[in-house]
Amino acid sequence: MKTALLATAFALAFPLATLAGESDLYGTWKLVSLTRTMDGGKMEEPRGKAPKGYLNFGPDGRVMSFIANEKRPKPASVEKMSDPERVGLFNSMNAYAGTYQLQGNKLTYRFDLIHNEVPERAAVREIKLDGQRMTMLNEPAKSSMDGKMVQTTTVWEKVSAPAAAKK
Repeated sequence: MKTALLATAFALAFPLATLAGESDLYGTWKLVSLTRTMDGGKMEEPRGKAPKGYLNFGPDGRVMSFIANEKRPKPASVEKMSDPERVGLFNSMNAYAGTYQLQGNKLTYRFDLIHNEVPERAAVREIKLDGQRMTMLNEPAKSSMDGKMVQTTTVWEKVSAPAAAKK
């Protein structure tokens, strides 16, 4: 009885984030925000105030993501695209594919494909689910944007399946 009371008091004093079940991840998520905290505590929005992106988790253990800056070059056409526009487009995105494993609130990625082929990147995330919203806090790692040590936080919102797909 004393142990049960102590455990209850501890649980109330230190509320835990909702533990995610793997099936809670399945489907497509739309990026709501992306911030990063630099060494020293400075926060910034490196992809703008309204970055764009999608993240998909499959029941087969596969994950794919594409994130783009809020503002990107807008070439007139593929034929007229300049090399600086190509570089600008490449540098304003992040994409990867691989596998994932969820243990409690710890989500670990194993990358098979990365847009810039640089393997040094955050592979472990702490996740918190709140209804249709998911917050991910990446482990501190070198940024794929500029190589600086950062800790990135992304917020995602679950995308509903189109009516035709809900049959």
